[in-house]
Amino acid sequence: MFLSPEEKLLAFRKKHKITQGELVGEDITRVFLGMIEIGKRSLTEKTAKLLCKNFNRILKERGIKDSIKVEELMKNKEQQAIEFLKEILKKDNISSKEVIWDIEEALYEINEVERGNYCLQLFKKFYSLKEYRIAKNYLLKSMHRIKDIVIIKDNLLKIFELNNILGDYEGSVFAYRRFKDRLGKEKWCEILEKVLFDYSYALIKCCEYDEAFENIQLLIKKTKDDQLLFETKKLLGKAYKKMGDYSHATREYTSLAKGKSSQDKAEAYSNMIEIALETEDIQLLKKFYEKCKVNYEVEGIKDEKLNFEILTWLGKGAKKLQKNKDSKAFFMEALMVGKSNNYSVEKRMEIISELFQIFEKSDFFSVQSIENEYFNLLLDEKNYKPGIRILEYYYKTLPSELENRFKMFK
Repeated sequence: MFLSPEEKLLAFRKKHKITQGELVGEDITRVFLGMIEIGKRSLTEKTAKLLCKNFNRILKERGIKDSIKVEELMKNKEQQAIEFLKEILKKDNISSKEVIWDIEEALYEINEVERGNYCLQLFKKFYSLKEYRIAKNYLLKSMHRIKDIVIIKDNLLKIFELNNILGDYEGSVFAYRRFKDRLGKEKWCEILEKVLFDYSYALIKCCEYDEAFENIQLLIKKTKDDQLLFETKKLLGKAYKKMGDYSHATREYTSLAKGKSSQDKAEAYSNMIEIALETEDIQLLKKFYEKCKVNYEVEGIKDEKLNFEILTWLGKGAKKLQKNKDSKAFFMEALMVGKSNNYSVEKRMEIISELFQIFEKSDFFSVQSIENEYFNLLLDEKNYKPGIRILEYYYKTLPSELENRFKMFK
């Protein structure tokens, strides 16, 4: 894509089928031109002016509407690559499939300092376009040979954020360990706490509990930030729960609910609902379902993602306790929150499946709206489990409609 002046000279001559003899005229020899075209001699600006003059004369004589300018001919690969990258960054939309290889070629042609700067700009551009995987790739490239520890810490937080979106927790672990030795020598500070917290979260997601517990205990001991301390203790509860150590998880979540806001209590109790469902402890479920519901209804949950999670667990808890009216209400609200924020298709599919197990004949109008959402989601994820629940609902309550529903899956 990017050609040296000598390569451009040859390409332009071949394009218009001009011979070396025609091009050189009386100004230079064919041998000299040949050496330039094969790269044995460099094209000077003086020679370029003579050749461009001859090119444009020949094209005019042949009636060809094309021309070549000295400044364009003399641009080297790096200059062309930088111009290309600048144009890419100006665009409102980028078709990544079409230009990604050209971008890589352009980055290859520029010096290391410029490459790092443009990689950072490309990260910001693709992040704004929600092309998170590509954005992460350029952010990582921008960190090549970076020595400033402040920049490293800031960029690690951005990488953790992107990997959380992408679900690439192993990528977060790998990124941290690349700089682990340097980070270990750093003086304790707020940004280091945040980096260590996010790294510990990724470790738990990757089931690397020993190092995660070591980091969590360090954070609990050293942080002076009450909110981070609270989040770290939640992370500890999450780790115990994920390990199946429900006694320690219960202790952590019970402790977290003491003296906190109704939102914090609702969150802690929703985790207890999950544990009760996992252990099939109905008494535990009854106790914490009611506590979660009461605290949730005080003022709701401001964070939409957390709201979606708590509503889902309230719905599941109510269903297990055969409180179908409450269960339907919680699940329906969770679907609304999930749809408006485009949350996990898989989790929304799961809620739809749960709903069709408790829908009754009188819920027919709700059934129709949920059906429509299911078929829209089906385009993104080929999950037919909720579809089976839909057919079971019609078989049980409206058998006359069953044949029509079968046709919808064709």
